[in-house]
Amino acid sequence: MKALLNWLAAAASLAGLFFTLRPPVGAMTPLQIGFLITVALVFGFAAFRDISDERRRAAKAYQSPAEINEYMHAMLRDSGRCEICSRDASWITDKRIYALLEGKAKRGELTFLVHMSTPQLEALARLGAELIVYGPLGFDPVTRFTVVNSGNQASSYVAIGRKKPNEPHTIEELDSSHPTYSMALDLIRSIRAANDQLKKS
Repeated sequence: MKALLNWLAAAASLAGLFFTLRPPVGAMTPLQIGFLITVALVFGFAAFRDISDERRRAAKAYQSPAEINEYMHAMLRDSGRCEICSRDASWITDKRIYALLEGKAKRGELTFLVHMSTPQLEALARLGAELIVYGPLGFDPVTRFTVVNSGNQASSYVAIGRKKPNEPHTIEELDSSHPTYSMALDLIRSIRAANDQLKKS
């Protein structure tokens, strides 16, 4: 909604500017008409992309594990490197999702930060995934999230899942300009640093 209102305001400003600067008499030249059409097309395309992006990134509710798995599958399928912070990543037992994770592990595009390991996670680690188990650190983050396209500032975002009692599971996507994205990266760096320190001790 915010993007739509912003673009409507911009359109109103452009319309006001046009009627202010338009010659009071005489028809516009073909060059002027062509310029206006070009501006309108570029403006419309930019507005469509921005509004579509806002709708895609808005928090969405998922009523069942099957719907959540469908979201996770689409996210993993269409992304590059992923850093996943979860308790035990139980959702990876879905066959379609696990197949995607195997490919990412082999390409070195996968990091898991989990409270406890599982046979599935250890198998992914053997394929090349980075596996950090933060349970021994005495640390258990409440937030569950995935940094998508990690390392690519232009396209990276964080997908944050949350669940309240008697409410559907909600997932929100926040791009790299959002403060929460930076906090997610800081949390990952802190867990990784603490894990490295534990290994040295």
